[in-house]
Amino acid sequence: MSNTKQKIQEFDRNREKNSDTVIAICGPSGAGKGTLGKFVANYLDINYYSAGDFFRNLAKEKGLTVEQLSEQADKETDLEVDRRTLEKGLNEDCVIESRIAAWALGDYADIKIYITADLEERSKRVMEDLEHRENEEGAKNLEKIKETIRKRDKDNEQRYKKYYGINMNNTSIFDIVIDNTDMGIKEQEKLVKKALERALEK
Repeated sequence: MSNTKQKIQEFDRNREKNSDTVIAICGPSGAGKGTLGKFVANYLDINYYSAGDFFRNLAKEKGLTVEQLSEQADKETDLEVDRRTLEKGLNEDCVIESRIAAWALGDYADIKIYITADLEERSKRVMEDLEHRENEEGAKNLEKIKETIRKRDKDNEQRYKKYYGINMNNTSIFDIVIDNTDMGIKEQEKLVKKALERALEK
């Protein structure tokens, strides 16, 4: 087990948990966190949330667009989003998908899942997603997408290490770790379903 922190220090105090089943799903850009999160939520018949939901709600409360909040985001913004992640998990059976949900929830997460894929595959997935949207610049430029993802992953890794002292590459804290580079969605769902059945004794 790594000595790297497994939870966010600011949240490291005893809290009352009023939920029975909380699943944290983490991973880098393009790994398919949202797709898997929605599948798990549907399978367990619980709600699904993402850090993006909390971020958009925060922007709305501040009277800002998501882009405006992103431009001025600092540690306090991240902390507020992660605080909402923790509060949601404490009070409601749910699946929460974010880059650091496992650290925000800490021991309150009943199961922590990490999914990843190599950069090439993740970039192709993002490109396919962009191609289904109208007027998305760069949708046909795989190399540009690859560079954007590489930079985003590096920036996030550095930011969370600076803010919280956590290592996002430490997968030892997860109960289920999946590299889905060469794995279809159905194959991944079957694998995760079996793992959940074992873990939750369904």
